[in-house]
Amino acid sequence: MAATHRITLPVGTARYPALHRPDTKFQPDGVYKANIAVPRKEAEATIQKLQALAKEYLGKALPKSDNGLWKLEVDDNGDETDFVMFKAAVKNFRDKNTGELVDRRPKQVDANLNPCNEVVYGGSELRVACNVRTWEYNGKKGMSLQPYTVQILKLVGPDSLGDNPFDVVEGGFVAPDVPDMTSYDTSVPSAEDGSDLDSLVDDF
Repeated sequence: MAATHRITLPVGTARYPALHRPDTKFQPDGVYKANIAVPRKEAEATIQKLQALAKEYLGKALPKSDNGLWKLEVDDNGDETDFVMFKAAVKNFRDKNTGELVDRRPKQVDANLNPCNEVVYGGSELRVACNVRTWEYNGKKGMSLQPYTVQILKLVGPDSLGDNPFDVVEGGFVAPDVPDMTSYDTSVPSAEDGSDLDSLVDDF
């Protein structure tokens, strides 16, 4: 039986995010990623909350340096840095009855809580709200962080990577208004509905 808790991660810096489009390299249906790096001191309270949940549900604490919810970052020499990376990711899946893709893209809001639809690059400053998914399947138990809303506090994106080399061309293509992409189902499907049980046992 799966259970869901919710937690908002501390403000952190995006690490290889996939929020505008899902990452399909290893999962054909796509995975949205909102991994963030947080200074250890600022991450400690959240880690303690997650460890308390792990002890309650798994019967033991999670490994301190690397587990399904976070890992201590290391530099190119393998030495630990002063940052913790929280692993926040959520898979799309196929509806078992229709075969249609269920898109679980996290909702985006800006610093003023206005809905937005941005291409988020690594280095962006984010606050991420997650479902803490606990599951049990075939005698195995586990936990994962599944992002459902991302607040963008500082955006690093295509328009912020340097000066635009082009000039305005009169009469050229003008992009239409960005459609509203903010109405997403943030509920977590239960194992009983048959939806992608493999996603319940993957650690992100």
